[in-house]
Amino acid sequence: MKRAVLGSLVAAFVVASLVVVDAAEAAVLRYRASGNWNLITDGASPGWGPNPVGVGTSLPGASDDARVNFGNNTVTVNTTVPDVSRVQIGVDESGILEVNNGGVLTTVTSSGNGDILAGNNNSNATGTLNVNNGGTVNVGRILWAANDNSDGNININSGGQVNVASHLWWGVSGTATINISGTLDQSGGILGLGTNNASTPTGGTATVNILDGGALNLFNISGAPGTPSIQPGSVLDINGSGQLTVNGDLFGVMNDYINAGKIIGAGIPLNPNLAVDFNVTNPGRTTVQLIPEPATVMLFALGLGGIVLRKRR
Repeated sequence: MKRAVLGSLVAAFVVASLVVVDAAEAAVLRYRASGNWNLITDGASPGWGPNPVGVGTSLPGASDDARVNFGNNTVTVNTTVPDVSRVQIGVDESGILEVNNGGVLTTVTSSGNGDILAGNNNSNATGTLNVNNGGTVNVGRILWAANDNSDGNININSGGQVNVASHLWWGVSGTATINISGTLDQSGGILGLGTNNASTPTGGTATVNILDGGALNLFNISGAPGTPSIQPGSVLDINGSGQLTVNGDLFGVMNDYINAGKIIGAGIPLNPNLAVDFNVTNPGRTTVQLIPEPATVMLFALGLGGIVLRKRR
């Protein structure tokens, strides 16, 4: 019996030691200057090193916090890079992260945070995430924009793909601008514009532009009470053939957002009876697309005709 207890204690000590060692290996790494993700700095050249400065020894790993914030630097991802715990773009200082054709960036929660933040901490800092044609970003937990009084930009360009496992918190306490002409798929969590709880405002604003050919495929959007997923000052604007979809039959909820002027089309009101459908365009999902109010379209056309007439004169 004593040997069994002693063996258990030894095993527990070994496990605890491994946990401590693993935690000790976690690091905050900062990219010096501008360049390719797969570089390690010698203290002067571009690449990853310890935060805030120093000679690097490795690329960010699954337990590490990777920061792109060296005087508005630009870091490019052109291949599949090692999984990382968290990526902060524009934390304290501005920074830009570009994921290009063939580039795959993944954040994981197995031994860390799993978030990507575009803009985090400092009113003078702006974080920008660009996902270009052929680039893929997999977010293990939350995709943030404009958190902690910073500004944030996310551009998912045509052919770019972003997969998010949990919440979309955009415009939390700064100004967020999101442009989507590629695809964003959310597999869990909820949408929040101007909020980080899909319930109450948190001081910031977000403008989301779903552009021609773009798709924002949500897992969920808050519908009661009111329209709290899109707080006052924030808006979701659908343009061209762009589409917004959400799981399930949320016909009434999406109409509420349209009637409140929080979901619009090309800067003008949508007709909720025409713009929203369930289980037609995308089976099992509610879809919102650009079909403006007829009266608004007529006024817009008359105004446009007047502009053309004046130009001809």
